Amino acid sequence: MIEYYTSVRLIDCKPIRVIVDENGNIVNRNPSKYELKGIEKEPYKMNVRNRSKKYADEELDYHLIRFYVENGRPPTRRDFINNPGYPSEWMYRERFESWANGLKRVGLDVDSMVKLGVLETSNQKARLAEIKVVNHFIKHPIDLAGENCNSSCDGICPNGKTYDVKSSKLYTECKYWFFHTDSKYKEEIEIYYLLAFNEDYTELEHGWRIPEDIAEKDYLLIGLNGSYEFNVENMKKYDITDKFKNIIKKINEE
Repeated sequence: MIEYYTSVRLIDCKPIRVIVDENGNIVNRNPSKYELKGIEKEPYKMNVRNRSKKYADEELDYHLIRFYVENGRPPTRRDFINNPGYPSEWMYRERFESWANGLKRVGLDVDSMVKLGVLETSNQKARLAEIKVVNHFIKHPIDLAGENCNSSCDGICPNGKTYDVKSSKLYTECKYWFFHTDSKYKEEIEIYYLLAFNEDYTELEHGWRIPEDIAEKDYLLIGLNGSYEFNVENMKKYDITDKFKNIIKKINEE
């Protein structure tokens, strides 16, 4: 006889109460109160007491989702280190080869969250810009930031040049975008992509591709008007906004 349990699963980045079978497979994504009545919670719902125990893949998935539901953000490796309420982070690395792979399984990695429109952290906002730059190339670049957020640069262009991506919201009171260009790897970067969003990151206003010599300072201000050294008008020769908008249009049409 098959056993059924109630569980909370992350579906489209929303915690949803579902019914699962004894193997953790979802059998009912939208149960009624009547259907939930009398069904027990999944056995591994309780806090972990023995961190050296063996976990099924579904159990490891569940604890990632539980952390997200309880804390409102995806977990980091540090959250699962010496935390008696969860499996150890090394279990995820041992089972799935990396912590990032564990997050990808349940859609809690940065790329999955960004593609669903979740921009709750500065890391997610930065990755949104990096993904847009990757997608604007006709030939695929090497996306270094997608594999390691601490890489010396964000990627390598198809022509072999290294690039870094910086993003900023529009500061409406001052009418400028503020880009941090400081990095201990600055000498290794040949091209910068600057992506200027509106104040809530819902629209890309401008995209610039600039050589490294313009980014000599640790920051760069690009204003809406001529009162700034760098502004929308005198940056036109670096403006590649149309390339980004064309790729967005193409993706939407597909």
